[in-house]
Amino acid sequence: MALTIWSAQPARAANGSVYELFGQALAPIAAALLGSADGPSQAMVAECLVNGGTGPLAAAAGTRLRLAVQAPDRFRIDVVRKGSATPLTACRDGKELWAVPAESMSALAQAAGLDTSNQTPDTISPPLIPLALDPQMLSFLPLVFDVKDLGTEETPPRRVLGFSLLPQLREAIKADEFTGRAWIDANLQPTRLLLATPQGELDLEIEKLGFAGELAAGAWQPSVGQEALRLPASALNELFEKMLGTGPAAE
Repeated sequence: MALTIWSAQPARAANGSVYELFGQALAPIAAALLGSADGPSQAMVAECLVNGGTGPLAAAAGTRLRLAVQAPDRFRIDVVRKGSATPLTACRDGKELWAVPAESMSALAQAAGLDTSNQTPDTISPPLIPLALDPQMLSFLPLVFDVKDLGTEETPPRRVLGFSLLPQLREAIKADEFTGRAWIDANLQPTRLLLATPQGELDLEIEKLGFAGELAAGAWQPSVGQEALRLPASALNELFEKMLGTGPAAE
């Protein structure tokens, strides 16, 4: 997936109120996930390193991730596990999901309890994130979170914010319980993210983050002649969990 949208900026800590910073950092990411009410959706590409994890994700430490997202229904994840040279790729394109290398991803899908013989696309396109939100709510997103100022780190300089969904909203939309911490630089971009759930934690270093109007059509398709496992789009979450390290590694 060839795309260059990175820009080098000096390292500084972000300034401003916690809700202002959180809203500005969240807005372009939310637009890539949910779409935009004011114009065309934009795509996001992020390259991350899993610093560590606990619980089911403990084995993901050292894994490298490349995420590409474009609303309303495109998501690609490329995973390179620690000690492996072979990337695992899963890409959701609308109602369908493809994954490569086919043999390795079939083994992970079966370990996740998925029926690999079911290649029928979903009847509807499921949301990229399981929250009952729409583009019109983007400007109000910071207000549905409880955001706290956790101070400033000096090396590198970053503002640290704690956040979680307001309990009333989480219960209303039946979202899973979680808390998070985000490290925000002066460019109003998160450079580290720590998510905690009752099942465990995931600590991500966001090494590169960029946005574009859209990605080339080829980003959402396997390479020419490459054999791919085909599944309905709704299988992505279960497959992704196995890609992060709870299944056998592929070489």
